[in-house]
Amino acid sequence: MGSAASPTPFAEEYGTYQNTVKAGKSAVDHKDYPKAVELYNKAVVMSPFDAQSYYNRGIALYRLGRWKEASEDFDRALIIDPRIGTAYAYRGLCRMKTGAYQEALNDYKKALEFHPKDASLHNNLAWLYATAKDSKVQDNIKALEHAVKAAEMSNEKNAEILDTLARVYFINGKAKDAAEIEKKALKLEPNNEKFKESLKEYEKGMLK
Repeated sequence: MGSAASPTPFAEEYGTYQNTVKAGKSAVDHKDYPKAVELYNKAVVMSPFDAQSYYNRGIALYRLGRWKEASEDFDRALIIDPRIGTAYAYRGLCRMKTGAYQEALNDYKKALEFHPKDASLHNNLAWLYATAKDSKVQDNIKALEHAVKAAEMSNEKNAEILDTLARVYFINGKAKDAAEIEKKALKLEPNNEKFKESLKEYEKGMLK
């Protein structure tokens, strides 16, 4: 019997690429975002037309607070594969962080076309409508609509979603409801200082 053929240079290169991508994904999963960026930098040099590498590097950059760079990676991922619905959601988060509120709104709406029952997307939309420093985007009624949907879809088991709903109730003049919802959020995360401060604010502004 003849010996097995040795790997070709192409096969070796592909194996190296696969290992780099796997290591990058592992780094993201383990929240080692600087390492993930380093690995995906190598991966996109080896294969510049893989949407997933840009998407995963974008997530790592977003987690590091490098929102402009992250947004550019989501741009690249969506050029290659415009069907990655969560890339629109993440790019929306980046754009909101940088004050591009209308663009963030467009991204969230596009993401909802792919994932209409995603509670986190409705929550993001509610927060954007409630807090955007752009009068053309800010809409307290739509904020309430999406915040209520998010709370219902998550069965009121997500503290961040409840916190958003409380804020939306408050800006709609429903301070008592806001306080009650914030208390529910605190039951889920009793040590959350941000929630505690919000509850104090709502109780001070509570309608008699």
